[in-house]
Amino acid sequence: MKKISILKTKTISGSGSFSENAGMFTFNPDFPMQGKFQRYKKQGTAIQTSDGTFEFIEKNWAVPRARLIKKLTHGRLTKTLAGDYLLTIRINECESRPTGIIADDALTAMDALQEYIFEEEAA
Repeated sequence: MKKISILKTKTISGSGSFSENAGMFTFNPDFPMQGKFQRYKKQGTAIQTSDGTFEFIEKNWAVPRARLIKKLTHGRLTKTLAGDYLLTIRINECESRPTGIIADDALTAMDALQEYIFEEEAA
């Protein structure tokens, strides 16, 4: 099922200025009213069209699809939506003992997984 979102829009009139050197856009409303709008600070893409209209499209962040069980020194242990347990270990190539790191993280993950399953069964 697709989620449908309803846009809430507020229209205000004013003037704007764009500085190409600084890459900054400023908008000044014709009738400033303190507290009329909540502060808005988001990452996204701003578009100024050739006719001067300005649009801002907020960046949608991906929703995590796995539940974090344990954060490890060089990785993480997660449970996916499918119910699988996923152990991810990331090792830099300049590490002096990669097999030791893998063994340590795997043992830590095994302990965390046993504790997680025990708590899940108890609940």
